Amino acid sequence: MKSVRVFAPASVGNIGPGFDVLGMALAGMGDTVLATRRSEPGVSIIEITGDRGRLSYKADENTAGISAQTVLDHLGCREGISLTLHKGVPGTGLGSSAASAVAAAYAVNLLFGEKLSKAELVPLAAVAESQVSRGFFLDNIGPSMMGGVTWNNPFTKEVVSLGRLEKAIVIVAIPDFPLLTKESRRVLPGMIPMEHFISNMAYASMMAWAVAKKDVTRFGRSIQDRVAEAARAPLIKGFEDVKKAALSAGALGCSISGAGASIFAVSDDPKKAEKIGKAMEKAFQGHQVVAEIRNTQMDRLGARMIK
Repeated sequence: MKSVRVFAPASVGNIGPGFDVLGMALAGMGDTVLATRRSEPGVSIIEITGDRGRLSYKADENTAGISAQTVLDHLGCREGISLTLHKGVPGTGLGSSAASAVAAAYAVNLLFGEKLSKAELVPLAAVAESQVSRGFFLDNIGPSMMGGVTWNNPFTKEVVSLGRLEKAIVIVAIPDFPLLTKESRRVLPGMIPMEHFISNMAYASMMAWAVAKKDVTRFGRSIQDRVAEAARAPLIKGFEDVKKAALSAGALGCSISGAGASIFAVSDDPKKAEKIGKAMEKAFQGHQVVAEIRNTQMDRLGARMIK
């Protein structure tokens, strides 16, 4: 195989209460990498589209390049690759850097004999996230690689696929301003009340159970975060009103997607989902914020080769 094209989906980190532990892949949004083998060692990025000129072409400054090189080193490859990257993850808070890292890691593995499983690729792809975000996070890498909802342990570097809720509709509101992960993590509390810890543990555990039992209602109503949401909400203009609008329109739950600024809600009814999206958009408009609304589902496959 000389070249391969790989798609990796966007994702929602935390899914509310599961801070750094739970993640959910989103259908219809993601990054695409075209990887081509070459005789020269190392990684070169020859083209990037969809990023509005924001990303670096230097392989050691781009999560796709870092991830590709990490897998090449792990496999002991003497050859190298060239990458073409198309960014298809909108806004911030939807695992954009993770999608690039996952797509590149999966592509390199395919090109050089598919010697590694997805589970084995996860910590290698996460190296790229750690270099860019200054922390080892798996709650976007995991679902982007595996699809569906994943349990992610940054300490053991393990990811477990929990499954997918086919009937869940995920409404995503993407405001027209960015929010960097490092800024969003900076405001997190160093200590939290025991009551808040127990609350998040209870709801995160229930979310995992709900996925196993295919219970969309329990899943949505478990989107209750008493740790990160309150600290990050002031960074997202209009958040409280957007969340209130979503819940009033019938959303089962609503919270910040990952580190923000995107906000997600969950429904089990297509008609309600349309109403929820419009309500979230209108609430943002009330704060002079333009937001793009995407109604989607959980991605089923995670990283995969495409034509």
